[in-house]
Amino acid sequence: MQGSAHGALLIDGSLACPLMPARLAQATTGLDDAAIRTPTKELTALIAAREPYLLRLKQNANADGAIRLQCPAAGTSPSVTCPRFVRLHQRGPRRSTAVDLTDARQRAAHVSAKPRVLSPTPDHKTSELPKICHQQTITLHPGDLGYLDKFRQDLPYLSPSWRGTYSSARAMTEGLNGRLKGHDLDLGDPKNRLAHGRVAQILLAALMVTVTNELILLAWRQAHDHREPPTEDTYASTAQDPDLDPPAAFGRPPPGA
Repeated sequence: MQGSAHGALLIDGSLACPLMPARLAQATTGLDDAAIRTPTKELTALIAAREPYLLRLKQNANADGAIRLQCPAAGTSPSVTCPRFVRLHQRGPRRSTAVDLTDARQRAAHVSAKPRVLSPTPDHKTSELPKICHQQTITLHPGDLGYLDKFRQDLPYLSPSWRGTYSSARAMTEGLNGRLKGHDLDLGDPKNRLAHGRVAQILLAALMVTVTNELILLAWRQAHDHREPPTEDTYASTAQDPDLDPPAAFGRPPPGA
């Protein structure tokens, strides 16, 4: 757990229900890089169990960058059942409906199949509850998390969607780092950065990165651009001989001509 905003917990970059079980909230605490790269079945199961407790996106960012997030117990298709939410918003008892037990989707959509949020007994007074519990949605403005805002991310940490995005981005980053530290530029060797001072070092590194980008673009063009360069015959066929004849006279001649 990294922090909170409006009562919602910031857990590995995602805002979640304040009553998420501690075992799920602390699932990644103390893990090293090797455990993150190759997660165990137990860790994968804990990450998947987090998802129902995460706040859902209600409205995309507006012109000011603010987004609307919804309590997981709110809406027409809640992902959890919460006695606190029922008490505060006076949701009446649900009508009993027949469920086809052979239909996996109907079984998963039934309220009995969803995780139940465990409120403390006795629960806090209504005036002491956080904003996310009083309202069905909250507005998260840029800066509401303070310095923790840089940790927030749209995809749940270590989820399949997060891994699919992160792996490709990491591969591109590692590939670029390999080019920068390769034999052609060898940015990591201090002998290639003899300028004194931090500002000079930054400018020199920026120039070397620019050169690397130019080499990447040149290599791509050489591999994909199969157009042949123009020959002298091409220039000769497109060139036109100058017209030496004077322009024809149009209109009336000047007076006295």
